[in-house]
Amino acid sequence: MSKINIQKIEKSLGGLKFAVIVILIFTAMMIAGTFIESSGGADLANRLIYKRWPFMLVQFLMVISIFFAAFLRLPPKKRLYGFYAIHSGLVLLGCGSFITFYAGIDGSIQLMPNSPARTIILNEDQLYLSYTQENAGGHLSLPYTAFPTDMDFEFQDVKVLEYYPYADLDFTWKDNKPGDKEYNSGQYMVSNPNVSQDFTLSLSPNATDFDSTLSMGLLDIHYLPSTLVPCMIAGSTSGLIFWDKRDNSCSTPEKWKSDIKRTSQGNRFLVLNDKDLGPISFFPDFSPWPMNKELKVMKDSPIRLFNQALFQEKATLFLLGDHASFYDKSDGLWSTVKLEKNKPVDLPWMGFELFMLDFYTNKTPNLTPKAAFPKQMGNTLVKGGTKAVRLDIKGETYWVTDNKPLNLLVEGRQVKIFLTKKSITLPFEFVLTDFKMDKDPGTNNPASYESFVRLHEEDGPSNHHVFMNNPLKTQGFTFYQASYSDLGQGQYSSTFSANVDQGRPIKYLGSLLLVFGAFAHYLLNRKKVKPGKESQSNLMETT
Repeated sequence: MSKINIQKIEKSLGGLKFAVIVILIFTAMMIAGTFIESSGGADLANRLIYKRWPFMLVQFLMVISIFFAAFLRLPPKKRLYGFYAIHSGLVLLGCGSFITFYAGIDGSIQLMPNSPARTIILNEDQLYLSYTQENAGGHLSLPYTAFPTDMDFEFQDVKVLEYYPYADLDFTWKDNKPGDKEYNSGQYMVSNPNVSQDFTLSLSPNATDFDSTLSMGLLDIHYLPSTLVPCMIAGSTSGLIFWDKRDNSCSTPEKWKSDIKRTSQGNRFLVLNDKDLGPISFFPDFSPWPMNKELKVMKDSPIRLFNQALFQEKATLFLLGDHASFYDKSDGLWSTVKLEKNKPVDLPWMGFELFMLDFYTNKTPNLTPKAAFPKQMGNTLVKGGTKAVRLDIKGETYWVTDNKPLNLLVEGRQVKIFLTKKSITLPFEFVLTDFKMDKDPGTNNPASYESFVRLHEEDGPSNHHVFMNNPLKTQGFTFYQASYSDLGQGQYSSTFSANVDQGRPIKYLGSLLLVFGAFAHYLLNRKKVKPGKESQSNLMETT
């Protein structure tokens, strides 16, 4: 390349036109990032703009423009000393920022009251796979992207197919395979004139996202097999019902001719002689589980004893597929009613009505992740708040999310898969000893909050006070007060942002050069008024 071409490139890179173009592109990216951050959150803005190579390239071009702008004005001239200092400071700021981006640490650590903590959570998604019985496993770092991404990773029986950085959970009913055992699963709704809530319950072991129990304020809801309906309807003089999970059958002590006896303290008990379990004893007023002949509780027993009297004091609703059972204190009776789809059943609490929305024995409720573009309201994601990975295990498709790990038995091998953030362990630990928060007068809005922590290092413990603009610095880490969580009963947890910035000294030096250069440029280039003009100016002011 000829010398003329090199000089032309240097002039182009150090010229005003190139600088204006780069600054305009940088400004447009910053404006777009600001709008994205306000609507979808800071993480989305980082994934789309701030931590992507185009944004890094634009910043690099700005540094190149600044460097050549100064280079073209060599050899040094006295009147440009300030100019050289300013541009050197800008170049150092750019270099320090690149060092921070590639080598820095940016995460958070949550401190619970009086509990040691030493784990920093980073903003990098990772998929962990573990074969627990063999003490084998590994992890996969997931791409830092804002869009669904195809994956090509395989570890033994597990194939990683796709990664969703932002997703919503889409509810579906999944048909059971031919020959699968039938289990109750249903959607219901409880409502009164003031409040309404729908919910899904299931007894299927494949419904990993749904439980068989639920608490809604003062109301407890339990899901039971439909095979218990005949015994619930018939009732028993003792108020006791046997439930045998081996064939999902039910019976009563009266039907099984099991004599109910009492201990010397007056507590009821009965003994049942089962052909598989042998003699087992029940104390129905204390536990549904039987005891063996050594008087050890058998929580793996297929037979349980349901005591209706234990559920008469608190509002309790039993759902048995397409039936509901509850106790009404006003008449002192248990009621078991059949549910019809979308038809209300009056409940004896606060004017509530019960609706059955769907009920199946051959389908399983399922939450399937669906890719979504995130939306933020009040610093909380209301859309796209789930991260998910699609897997193939022995020809079957599974999803694992950051809300719930996946536990499977694959050909007799226990596999645990979970999606979480990358973390690092500190060489020291924190203990939150106290947390204080001031509120705005007349409101519950926090005006300020501060943490008191004890830091345990090799040299011994030390106490520190962390609040806004007063971070804790130790061993290269800087911890800032970031947020808090209300744990109830007057207790709070505190969250610190954790930062390691190797480029900070360079950026500090660059900032000093900017300030020094600005002053120098002003002093070296200010216009001096000639003596004659100064006298004339003074005369005009006097006049």
